[in-house]
Amino acid sequence: MRELRLGTIVVPILYEDADLLLVDKPAGLPVFVAKRRLEGTLSEVVLANGIGLYDGMDAELPGVVHRLDQDTSGVMALARSQTGWVEFRRQLVTRQAKKEYVALAAGTFQEKKGRIDIPIGAKHAHGLLLRRADSSGRPSETEFEVIRSFGEQASLLRLQISTGRTHQIRVHLSYIRHPVLGDYTYGYQPSQDIVVNRQMLHACALTFVVPGSCELVRVCAPLPRDMVSVLGALARRI
Repeated sequence: MRELRLGTIVVPILYEDADLLLVDKPAGLPVFVAKRRLEGTLSEVVLANGIGLYDGMDAELPGVVHRLDQDTSGVMALARSQTGWVEFRRQLVTRQAKKEYVALAAGTFQEKKGRIDIPIGAKHAHGLLLRRADSSGRPSETEFEVIRSFGEQASLLRLQISTGRTHQIRVHLSYIRHPVLGDYTYGYQPSQDIVVNRQMLHACALTFVVPGSCELVRVCAPLPRDMVSVLGALARRI
């Protein structure tokens, strides 16, 4: 697997063609930072390795066609051409492109499968622009399936989102009182037994149609080491 490197940052390439680049974004690497500076971002890493990105929509955010939170790891697509940007955005809007996640959420779920259909709006708190479940917000849907339960401590979930609101999964799981482990912004209470250093949310797969073809591709990113470590710690306690 080819990797992009910049200093200590390592970003594996999962898929590439003339229009799109899909990478396994590590947790902690921002897609964009304050005042939309390029330094220290995923785009900077890609450009520093000699891969061109489409900047016709926003020169300050080259290639950015969708986003992941800084502390969320996993599959992310970047546009290398105008065709890639336009076609991938179209697939997101029409829900042809499918985004799948795995998360460790607090507590035990009564239902093994479910759908959270709660609008999400913005709120200001402590000088930050955050998100919350809000009847006047934008429609938001998240489907979840429990993969494994770890007693009362946590549950491993597989999730699909048909809308792409900012912090959607984090807000929805917080709303049903099962916040993502490590997500202190949206209500996770720290445990003395299990130490997590970031929100346990990972974009595990992205399915899309290759621009200019009928080829359906599903690109996957393996669980990162920190999530594997937390899963092991949880398993040892049940």
